[in-house]
Amino acid sequence: MTDESSRRQFLQWLGVGTVASLSLFSSSCDHPEQTDTPPDIPPDPTPVKPPRENSVLGKFPFHPNGPEDASPVTWPVRTVDLQDLDAIINSWTLKVGVKGMRALKTYTFKQLVALPRTNMLVDFHCVEGWSVQDIPWNGVHLSTILEDMGYGPRHPYVTFHTIGGRYNESLPVEQALEPKTLLAYGVGGYTLPLKRGFPLRLVIPKLLAYKSAKYVDTIEFAKEKENGFWVARGYPYEAVVSEDRLREGKY
Repeated sequence: MTDESSRRQFLQWLGVGTVASLSLFSSSCDHPEQTDTPPDIPPDPTPVKPPRENSVLGKFPFHPNGPEDASPVTWPVRTVDLQDLDAIINSWTLKVGVKGMRALKTYTFKQLVALPRTNMLVDFHCVEGWSVQDIPWNGVHLSTILEDMGYGPRHPYVTFHTIGGRYNESLPVEQALEPKTLLAYGVGGYTLPLKRGFPLRLVIPKLLAYKSAKYVDTIEFAKEKENGFWVARGYPYEAVVSEDRLREGKY
């Protein structure tokens, strides 16, 4: 499928008249060179036509006719399981529930973006020792999703499953519900580029980046923690960033 047909299909997926940049701008971490200072979050654009009340466009600024690499931040990348954009657009939903049980609720991307949005300017810390400051994420808190569902967690852990199941991560529930733990669908006012985790990724600025799983498609509450991709390979489950790397208000 061509880039243009992918864009048209993405428009139909959203049900709006404008589209975000889907450039292959890449997540987690890689080599420390090529880090740039990110600019401010761009202002919302003027839409092609006035958004309908409660429309997706009214909640998240899809940018019509933006440059191919419109995202305002660049930083190194390591992608263990790069996904297929067309397959995501054809089939992605977010399922939320309890391990071993049927999903309590399923969200389309349009429904997820329509929930109250959080913009968050925080730092990103790689296990290799480098950091990128002030990444302008856009997304939704897990607490917002649970409030929308009318559900209160009854288990101590939550697992974030990813497309294909190769890069899952789990957190204690209290950590997943912290104010700066975010389910991000955008960066700098644009939808996430594919290599950054489109359509949805976890962002936990106080933990090392390998805990911030990309391509999230299922959230499950569980009695026990699950070892993620790098934890299963010997990295610490806690993934705590050392205090000397943390900046006040950025984690």
